[in-house]
Amino acid sequence: LFLVSNVFDDINELMRFEPHFLGPYSEVVVSVTEQLETLGLIQKETEGYTLTPMGTEVFARLRPVPQLVSVMADFKELLNDLNDNDVLTFIYACYPQYTKESLLWEDLQKNRMRVAVSLLRKGKLSTGRAAQVAGLGEADFIATLNEPRTRRG
Repeated sequence: LFLVSNVFDDINELMRFEPHFLGPYSEVVVSVTEQLETLGLIQKETEGYTLTPMGTEVFARLRPVPQLVSVMADFKELLNDLNDNDVLTFIYACYPQYTKESLLWEDLQKNRMRVAVSLLRKGKLSTGRAAQVAGLGEADFIATLNEPRTRRG
């Protein structure tokens, strides 16, 4: 939701994400999630939440804005096979203002290049965005990619 909210100003204002120990945090999201679970529209899974059959039915009736559905699908594709640390590395690299309260950023920075190269090789990021994740300018990132050790990696 954090990434989706940054695409749409009105959603971003509503969610009010703030820097927190383990990534961007929103009391609004926590509250709404609890309410949706209580109503039986979502259920907790090992790696997050899924819609229940009733939640799927309600979602279909809502007729969400196609652009929102498209953006959500894009982020799902980007994040689907990443572990939590890689997701946080991506978020912190792209939204550095959320690192100030982080308990993890110092350690995550050690793997920025690995995460960037992995996402680039999977076709999930452009070279420019991968360079940002790596913490390098695009020319330096490309030069690093051409180093023998990086090519093998």
